Amino acid sequence: MVIRFSGMAPLVGLRLVIVGLVLIFGTSSLLVKAQLTPPSPLTSALPPSIQDALETAPPAVFRADIRELIPKDMLDNFTLSVDQITAQVANNYSFCIQDIEADKRSTFEVNQNSTFLRECRALLGDTFVDRVCQQSEIEFYFKNIARMKNPPPTPNCNPFSWPTACEPGWAGLEGVNSSSFVDSVYTEETDLIPLRTVDPQPCCAGFFCPRGLTCMMPCPLGAYCPLARYEESSGSCQPYGYQLKPESNLACGGADLWLTFHDSRGIFCEAGSHCPTTTEKELCEPGNYCRAGSTDENKCSFLSQCQGEGRKSQNLKGSGILLLVVLFILLLLIYNCSEHLLHIRQRRKSKAREVAAREAREHLTAVERWKRAKEAATKARKQAIRFSGELTRQLSRKKSKAVADDPRPPGASSGHRSGPLPGPYQTHASKPRAGAHSGPLPLGVSAPIQEEKEMIEQESHLLAIPITNQGQHVTWSNDLITSETPVSLDLYDPVHVPAVDEEFASVVREFELRVDSGPSNLSHTRSQIYKYAYGQIEREKQTQQMRGMGFKEVISSDGFRDMMEGAGRFRIELSFVDLSLILKGSGRRILSHVTGKFSPCRVSAVMGPSGAGKTTFLNALAGKETGSRITGQVFINGHPGSIQSYKRIIGFVPQDDIVHGTLTVEENLWFSAKYRLPVGMPKRERVLIVERIINTLGLHSIRDSLVGTVEKRGISGGQRKRVNVAMELVIEPSLLILDEPTSGLDSTSSRLVLQALRREALLGVNVCVVLHQPSYGLFRMFDDVMLLAKGGFTVYLGPVDEIEEYFQSLNFEVPDRINPPDYFMDVLEGAAVPERDPTFDVTTLPVLWMCHKGYRIPPDLQDGATQNGKKRRKLDDPMRSIKKTFTQDAWDDLRVYMVVTWDAIEGAFSRVKDLSGRRTPGFLSQFRLVLGRVAKQRFREARLFAQDYIILLLAGICMGVMADWTDSNLGSKGYTYTIIAVSLLVMIASLRTFTTDKLNFWRESASGINRLSFFLAKDTVDHFNTVIKPVVYLSMFYFFNDPRSTFASNYVITLALVYCVTGIAYVLAIVMNPAPAQLFSVFIPVVATLIVTGSRTGTMSYVADISFAEWALEAYVIANAERYTGVWLITRCGVMRDKGYDIGNKYLCIGVLIAYGIAARIIALLCLLLCNRKRQK
Repeated sequence: MVIRFSGMAPLVGLRLVIVGLVLIFGTSSLLVKAQLTPPSPLTSALPPSIQDALETAPPAVFRADIRELIPKDMLDNFTLSVDQITAQVANNYSFCIQDIEADKRSTFEVNQNSTFLRECRALLGDTFVDRVCQQSEIEFYFKNIARMKNPPPTPNCNPFSWPTACEPGWAGLEGVNSSSFVDSVYTEETDLIPLRTVDPQPCCAGFFCPRGLTCMMPCPLGAYCPLARYEESSGSCQPYGYQLKPESNLACGGADLWLTFHDSRGIFCEAGSHCPTTTEKELCEPGNYCRAGSTDENKCSFLSQCQGEGRKSQNLKGSGILLLVVLFILLLLIYNCSEHLLHIRQRRKSKAREVAAREAREHLTAVERWKRAKEAATKARKQAIRFSGELTRQLSRKKSKAVADDPRPPGASSGHRSGPLPGPYQTHASKPRAGAHSGPLPLGVSAPIQEEKEMIEQESHLLAIPITNQGQHVTWSNDLITSETPVSLDLYDPVHVPAVDEEFASVVREFELRVDSGPSNLSHTRSQIYKYAYGQIEREKQTQQMRGMGFKEVISSDGFRDMMEGAGRFRIELSFVDLSLILKGSGRRILSHVTGKFSPCRVSAVMGPSGAGKTTFLNALAGKETGSRITGQVFINGHPGSIQSYKRIIGFVPQDDIVHGTLTVEENLWFSAKYRLPVGMPKRERVLIVERIINTLGLHSIRDSLVGTVEKRGISGGQRKRVNVAMELVIEPSLLILDEPTSGLDSTSSRLVLQALRREALLGVNVCVVLHQPSYGLFRMFDDVMLLAKGGFTVYLGPVDEIEEYFQSLNFEVPDRINPPDYFMDVLEGAAVPERDPTFDVTTLPVLWMCHKGYRIPPDLQDGATQNGKKRRKLDDPMRSIKKTFTQDAWDDLRVYMVVTWDAIEGAFSRVKDLSGRRTPGFLSQFRLVLGRVAKQRFREARLFAQDYIILLLAGICMGVMADWTDSNLGSKGYTYTIIAVSLLVMIASLRTFTTDKLNFWRESASGINRLSFFLAKDTVDHFNTVIKPVVYLSMFYFFNDPRSTFASNYVITLALVYCVTGIAYVLAIVMNPAPAQLFSVFIPVVATLIVTGSRTGTMSYVADISFAEWALEAYVIANAERYTGVWLITRCGVMRDKGYDIGNKYLCIGVLIAYGIAARIIALLCLLLCNRKRQK
């Protein structure tokens, strides 16, 4: 992952560059520019003899040019060697140097305040340059930096020769003292070290003189290097803490070492103060804070507590609390506003539904008033006709008598009409009915509306009501009702009948307007859509109420069939011949030689005792049974094929009530309808389907109620069962399979479910239901029934009306007051035997049924021997008595597992052609649907997420207060606890993303939902938590711990960490059950972090390198290390060398964490596609 370093060798070249650059820039360029000034008050700390020398020094010494003291050729050669070392460090040893020029300036840049240089020049005179360390001495120091407290021997300082210049804080001039050079000390490493033991002097302020070397090196910025003072209580030179030889009688010199913060704390500028130069220290002013090793003051942040002088750090708890309050208010607003918006939308929809239902009822009430008015008008018409006939006969007799007495010739006009009587006296039998419709319906006019129009036209014609046909107004055809003029004295004029109520006429005009406009011209507003839907629903209700029929009579009537004409669906007929099912692993037979068929437009019940294979049989028909071998043939509409080709138009209701608990009843139905109904279906038709199912199953009172979960109770169990059924009814299936839909329901609810199924069958749906001892009333609502005996044998498959007759032919008489289905179950269990034949063997029932239907009897059923018979059991007993060894059992289990696994893999990659003819929503549409659904669920789980945030806040406080945060380790230990806390809490919370919806996903996947869109929608919604949780945690951890790195850098790293561990949690949630997934969510972060922080030997080193905790910790440490400059350079490089980090890898670490998160999500998606395939079919 990163380059590991075994020693301090990489630091050698770096230190050579640092000191060499100081010598070039500090002692040549900047010294020449500096103005020589009188000694500063710092000289008062020097010994009296040195103070006298400085006071009496001639002015020419202070005005001397340093360039004159260094030969030009020597300076050029030194510059060239420093440049070569700089290039070598930049190319090979850049693990702790991100920008060498920037680090060079921040560590050794000398500002205009160069008082310490003038004082050192005044103190040492012309020997100043000669006392500065050369390249070989610098190389020796940094190469042995880890041993400089007890340095290795050199030609100047060794066990045989230890002059005064070798003492810490002292330096000498080049030259040999009285001590002789020892050859045994000579090595290639020390060959180039000059001999400098002459004229030892204390190290200048602003410089440090290591023990074992006799030269001076400049102190880095951020260090405070005054002359040491002797402390009698400890016998050491403070603030550096070194001791001199008692016999030497030497005074304390200058600084002695520049090492890590732990090993040379005295050289670092004290916290609470800042050091502009290496010899000046100033106390931090109020409103500012100064960390250890600071060169300048840092202004306190807003709301931080920085009262008083000498603040070592800022108290950011106020800022953290403010951020927490802002975050809390934001989340509270989102929660309340989201709920408010959901409620507003729900209220609007409810209001629109109520208005539409009220208008539909008013409309039908008006129709009823119209029909009553029509009946009254018809009665009045009949009375008028009868009165007119009587009057006409009387007048005719008078006229005949008058004509006989009239002297005028025949044929003369008398002013009266002659010929056929007009108006009501004309018969209408020979005339076509006005507005009668024949042929196909007009485009955009549905069958119910056209029927309504024809009915209005027919009644209007009978009552002589004006109608509108194709936009043209038809004039009155009968004067009985229309004329408002006084009745004519002409007896041949029509008799006036009082007009029908004006309300009736307004209703007719409303119908004319509606019929003329047609549904295609209706506005697609919510109110109009609901009005259309509820109008159709109310018509269906009125059909049943007006005729006073039961449900069975209504759906069998011609009117209801005409109303449903055109709404038929693609029909699927399932037939099966000699169908058997055997488990691949154990070889156990579940179904045996089942033959028959299930037809469309019929409701078939599959019944049998427990263990008879009822559910297995329907699963096999639906193509959901895996890990088994199926023999025999299954035909779809008379042709062999896979039922999976029609998956989009097959509804399967599982026995368990798998419903989204955090959605309302209506939202569950709408989601099922939106992603499974055809794409081109108009919205008003979708609304009609959903509303019809809600009313049919009696769900209107709970439509806006949450279904409920284990933690939060919602609707009752029976209502939940009906919702489970309704989710499949709203898709308008062609084949509907239900596994015990009436279990747990009362008789009324069961009847509602069966009525809904009967209605579906009327539309051409093939309905197959698994039942367990229904009531006789429910039993009679089925068309066909199938009885399965134990072992999966067929005992009966035929109409319900003929089952009692069939069993009577076998001498089974249903006793009085006994429910026939219960009696049949007793027969299959052997608990009931015929009175005429007490020795009857019920195991022969499958053979008798085959003989009854003329099927071929399989060899294993001949002679009456069934799988449950005595003969078969006797044959099986010797086989079962054979005991297997442990190895054989283990091998059998392994073989079974491999067979089942391979079958699941084959099923995962198998594809069948879609023959359903239904085009459902594609990837993007389903992505939007699932995204909206999951967003609603997350809004309603706001309290649960609030608990997660509170736990993160508490963890941030604990980690911020309790973490072992020290500058010596760059805060690496504190970040170790952060990785454990964040990873553990985030992973446990992220398990809920897929664990809670696993059953729902299996059901939706089996029905054809796009699994990629499902996964991406879930992950997209979880990005909200991925973004918010780092803020929640850092709002406490960062402001209680106050690391040197910025909040932004900590947030980016924590964001990448949360994204990574969330993906790992997805894999655990999909592959494992909830309990082991939670255990691994705790195990993985803790173990991964312990491996990173522990010893790395052998394999553990490779494991640590690929651990996400390693990359996260490195990113945190690098982000913090970037803020440690100047005097902290050796500490930074030491920590990064020990941990093997590279300061340039911060963004690489973040990228690797994100890549881990993406890879984990890809693995989770593959697991979602491949795991539990048998439950997704």
